Amino acid sequence: MHDSSLTMSFTHSATDAENDARRQTDFSFDDNSHFRFVPRDLANKSRKLVETYHAINGYSRLPDMLWNSDARDIIECHRDLAQIFKTASKSRCAKRANDSFALIATIVVSLEILARDFAGWGKRYPAARREATDMLISYPERPRTWFMDKYLYPSLSLHRELASAIAPSGADAAMV
Repeated sequence: MHDSSLTMSFTHSATDAENDARRQTDFSFDDNSHFRFVPRDLANKSRKLVETYHAINGYSRLPDMLWNSDARDIIECHRDLAQIFKTASKSRCAKRANDSFALIATIVVSLEILARDFAGWGKRYPAARREATDMLISYPERPRTWFMDKYLYPSLSLHRELASAIAPSGADAAMV
């Protein structure tokens, strides 16, 4: 199960259908989370973006999308996220694993939207933008590929992946 410091805010109810409906509409981080500064409305919209994308394309690539992108830096630097990722990777229940991976994707997308001031979210929540920017700046200095682009511009990220796959490595380029 998830680490107690990162949870989705749900009230207990009688049916899974009610929980699923609530999950899609009410998303927040508990008071112990490092990510509690993320505005609830942004987290809800980010979650909907992630779930809509994977409802169309499937969840099978989500763990690879997270791990083989700059989102990995965020996951590795936050013990809570790393534990959720590890637990989800070992889970035998696909729904639970998909929910966990979607939680991580939601966090990363929300942080990037704030830091980049996408659609005015950073201007609307300047303190949250500063915190998100500080979290993202603390990672190794290298050209950053934004994880949110995989959701907002999926064909672009596919083209980037294909282009990087066929680009010559440093040793190959020296031989030419």
